Amino acid sequence: LYSGFTAVLALNGVAGPTRPWMNGAAKRPDDKHSTLSRYWTVERPRNGQAPNYTALRRLCRERGTLFEDADFPPGPRSLYRHKKPPLQPIVWMRPHEMCQRPRFMTEGVRVDVEAGEMGDSWFLAAVSSLTLTPRFLERVVPPDQTFDTTTSYCGLFRFRFWHFGEWKEVLIDDRLPTFRGRLVYMHSTNPLEFWAALLEKAYAKLYGCYESLNQGGSTTRALQDLTGGIVQSFGLSNQDRYLTFQVLNSAVPRSSLLIASINPEKENKRQLRLRNGLMTQTAYSVTGLARVRGPLGETPLVRLRNPWGRGEWTGPWSERSWEWDGLSERDKEVLSVRVRNDGEFWMSFEDFARHFTHLDLVHIGPDDWMTEPALHSKQPWRAVLARRRWRSGYNAGGGPSFIDTTAMNPQFHIQIPRSSTNKCHVVVSVTQYYETQPEIKKKKPLYAIGFAVYEIPHSMPRLTPQFVGEQKPLDVTNHSVAREVVTFFTLPPGDYIVVPQTNVPNCDGKFLLRILTDEQSNIWEVNEDNMVFRNISTEFLEDTVVSPDGKNVVTKLLIKYPPEVDVTQLQKILKAHWKAYLLEKPSLELCKSLIMLRDFNISGRINLLDIPVLMHMLQFWRIAFEKFDRGGHSGKTSSYNLRALLWEAGSTVSNKVLECLVLRFAKNRVLSAECFVMAMVRLHLAHERYHSLDTKMKGNPLSLEEMILMTIYS
Repeated sequence: LYSGFTAVLALNGVAGPTRPWMNGAAKRPDDKHSTLSRYWTVERPRNGQAPNYTALRRLCRERGTLFEDADFPPGPRSLYRHKKPPLQPIVWMRPHEMCQRPRFMTEGVRVDVEAGEMGDSWFLAAVSSLTLTPRFLERVVPPDQTFDTTTSYCGLFRFRFWHFGEWKEVLIDDRLPTFRGRLVYMHSTNPLEFWAALLEKAYAKLYGCYESLNQGGSTTRALQDLTGGIVQSFGLSNQDRYLTFQVLNSAVPRSSLLIASINPEKENKRQLRLRNGLMTQTAYSVTGLARVRGPLGETPLVRLRNPWGRGEWTGPWSERSWEWDGLSERDKEVLSVRVRNDGEFWMSFEDFARHFTHLDLVHIGPDDWMTEPALHSKQPWRAVLARRRWRSGYNAGGGPSFIDTTAMNPQFHIQIPRSSTNKCHVVVSVTQYYETQPEIKKKKPLYAIGFAVYEIPHSMPRLTPQFVGEQKPLDVTNHSVAREVVTFFTLPPGDYIVVPQTNVPNCDGKFLLRILTDEQSNIWEVNEDNMVFRNISTEFLEDTVVSPDGKNVVTKLLIKYPPEVDVTQLQKILKAHWKAYLLEKPSLELCKSLIMLRDFNISGRINLLDIPVLMHMLQFWRIAFEKFDRGGHSGKTSSYNLRALLWEAGSTVSNKVLECLVLRFAKNRVLSAECFVMAMVRLHLAHERYHSLDTKMKGNPLSLEEMILMTIYS
């Protein structure tokens, strides 16, 4: 629908192509290993988190003291790290010192906030848009807080912000920066109300200081932190008008907030009222679309709302403009009924696209949609969420230009039933882990991230290096050094694979994948079962193993060795003709592992009759390894080849097991032939242990995957 439409991700300032949409049910019904979540965000305590709010409040009340936040003290470092504020001296005061009867929030009165002399209009814009969704505001600003000294007031307040899929509680005291007795950052227009000033202080604490909000902030970033939604930011000034209308037309009916603003090119942080009545640096919510027929033909209209109830449009199609005279009474009545709220107005789409410079879309997940009545008139998205990580040598395969490794990245299958007649609108978001504090030790830099979408045959289980080498992806985002990369596109019925990736291979880091769809669809992580589908030991025929001189191996061994041999003797036997079944001389450690494979009585010895079986297995594994040997006979291969190598050796493993095998047996992304044999031994051992346990116990408490992981790390 919109190939070539560019979405500018304002929270990192990088552009990426946007094409049409989608959404999804959580997982493949028969996929036992799928761990995709339908839950958009979670709230849970983290290790090392700030002390519990309730416990701190109780402690302060018992001691009769007001809370003082040692982590964000009233001083210069909480205000700035580089440039000293122009207003001096800044004095930190509690609300009780500024007025007699401070209030946290006044009920039943419109929420009205201003930026202050040193505050930021972009954060103000994000907060103002939140006031139209009261439940979302209550989640960020818990309303059960008060300045009433007879009940629970002790100078302690709490706020919540979304961080990488979780709601993080930030605790602060109520000492606020002032100049000559008045607040200098964001605050309520009501001088007795302090929730807004305290909210911005908590947000400043989250990012290190107030200056961090000024320097690195954006409405897009704040909208994500305040809503937990997927946020896309579009620059409207240079976009095709038709494509802009398609974005509005597709997003308005769905569970997405649309925030339009006028941000002048000049660095003017103050709000200005333009001659047409609109205000700069203000968040206008797009609340509806309509088409009207008049004397001049059909006109598409956009309905907007300023939460503050001011800054209304005074041009064509405004409240008392002459354009309304050309409409029928019925049309006038329908459109006037739809403008129910103070600060809400109509304007033509042409004027909207001409005057507004930015549009933010905030796509809201279904669990949040359920909690917010203000969104119930909109169609909810279906959603899945996956928390994963790229690990060097295992699944950090880089972008599509890295043919050999890009198919090793995590893969997520989207299946839109062929019975469906509609195209499916899809939103795909990849968020990499990010720190908010600027001075965290060993802070990891952000990578250039993105994702590719491939269309695949229905029967294809997984992308392979061969497939990605021959088939171009349907879509690839611009890889952006950003917190989040988002694309909004449409997909017809079919099968697709989404591949989250970094621009180059071997970048270790966590990421969050979120996929929204508006039609019935199935989404699952591509994974394999843990299985040994070719067990060479059961296929073995004794008389097939002969030594190079043509004699039966067992006959020769019985002459030289006792009926049972220990590890030293096994090593000696294998060294005699190692080139027939190994790529390097066997180490003592390898021989110990081989004995484990056949030592059912835990005696430290194996029967001589088992040695030909081991030789046969080693030979089979060597042939498999040689297909991936990087230098012909180097005895080494890339750890990215391990999945394909296991398949050649008669095994498949789940993603989690493969990751642990790479961690355990590869070194610097290289897998030696001996380590591969050790890995195969551990896999076979785990399968044997599990099936043995399964036959002995009626209710086996362990899964096969758990048994394998325990065996790998034993």
